[in-house]
Amino acid sequence: MASSAVLGMKYYEVLPRILADDRDALSVVLADKTPLDLKGYSFNCLHDRVKADVRIDPVRVDSGKVEELRVEISPYSVCAMARKLQNSQRLIDIGKIASTLAHGVRNPLNAIKGSVVYLREKYSNEQTLIEFTKIMEEEITRLDNFISKFLSTSISVAGLSESGVNVLLKKIEIYTFLQTHTKDISATYEYGDIPLVAIDSFQLEQAVLNVINNAIEAMGSGGHLSVRTRTQKVSGNDFVLIEVSDTGPGMADNGFNDISHENKDKGRGFGLFITREILQCYGGFLEIRSRKGAGTTVRLYLRVSI
Repeated sequence: MASSAVLGMKYYEVLPRILADDRDALSVVLADKTPLDLKGYSFNCLHDRVKADVRIDPVRVDSGKVEELRVEISPYSVCAMARKLQNSQRLIDIGKIASTLAHGVRNPLNAIKGSVVYLREKYSNEQTLIEFTKIMEEEITRLDNFISKFLSTSISVAGLSESGVNVLLKKIEIYTFLQTHTKDISATYEYGDIPLVAIDSFQLEQAVLNVINNAIEAMGSGGHLSVRTRTQKVSGNDFVLIEVSDTGPGMADNGFNDISHENKDKGRGFGLFITREILQCYGGFLEIRSRKGAGTTVRLYLRVSI
């Protein structure tokens, strides 16, 4: 609420009433003219309770009468239900933006595809260029199909197929080469002996690319990108693990709690949010380990096909 909207109101019309021995705590301080500390005070909120330390001080006394109080509540904690509501609104906003983006991408996509076809035909003797344009054409077609699916359905009902993770990563290694080369980033890919996973291949590709592109963007010149695959058991279940590590600046804290919250660092939070949602739809999960100044490691866990 704006401060102008609450001026003149009783405090318990804005905040939950604070009690001390079944008496209004502020009234107690007004009468006694002495500070009051309430450790671990329990506030009611939406279907929940939040604990915080409360201190009430008389800060202005005129002719023996307390004229003003200062109330400090720490540590500040948002009600869990309120946080869920905030996250829900964020998801709604993301859905609106994504739908608008999907519609807006299609026309430029067709223009790009036409340019790629022109380059392929004009430089048909350049074998390396032909290899790249072939990948670009395939990806543009898949992206157009994905947009069509997105506008009429959801992630969870996408077509499943047996996908080879190493095959997909080898393709990603090829068409991210120019990005890493331009930034003088060394990249190593280690491919373990791993089984197939049941997932939409395009969505898996986007999930991995979101993480790799974040790593490339986070690093300055001379950084190192490491991508490895292997199998790992988690809670008795078999998973394919894709581990992406970078030598970038790391994150302010170890991972994230509310990944759906807005992150202004080049859309990093939004990309990771999409990756997590894709993995969860197919029974997998995302894990982040990061320290400020010590790089970041992101692990994508994919359920092994049964």
